[in-house]
Amino acid sequence: MNFRVDTDTWFVICTFFISALALCIALYISIPFYIRIRQANRIKTRHHRKNLKYNQLERRKNELKLSIQEKKIQKLKTDISDYLHQITQSDSNTADLVPFYSNFEKIHPNFSHALKNICPNISANELKLCALLRLNLSSKEIAQLLNITQDSVNKARYRLRKKLDLTPKDDIFTTLLNIK
Repeated sequence: MNFRVDTDTWFVICTFFISALALCIALYISIPFYIRIRQANRIKTRHHRKNLKYNQLERRKNELKLSIQEKKIQKLKTDISDYLHQITQSDSNTADLVPFYSNFEKIHPNFSHALKNICPNISANELKLCALLRLNLSSKEIAQLLNITQDSVNKARYRLRKKLDLTPKDDIFTTLLNIK
């Protein structure tokens, strides 16, 4: 048995074998690489979805907190207005304003601290006056609450304007409203 392969056929077979071997090596390297890339992409998308869900839950939680706080503030505001209405309607000369100021501090927690930062030499009575002015009460109502005359309220307002360095054109109500 004499089996002879000429050189051209031998060259074609070797070339085919080498290219098949190179293809197998390339597939052996590239398939796991693409599988890893696909898995990494799946992990990234899962992580991204989890982050989105977490952010949505955080947003809902914050919205719920805000709505609860707004309801509490609204209740406190109605309590304050009811309490002020009761005080102005009562005939007693000594009004107990402690619950009013505590509720005011709950609604506007940083008001007195911010006011003291703006004007460090402000007195306790002037802080009370600022709280009543922030509620946009008239001089007559403030005079009834504090058991003083309207002229005294106007003088206290004037002194407060000086301490806060307000010009006559500046509105004290808007200035106190902007304090946070």
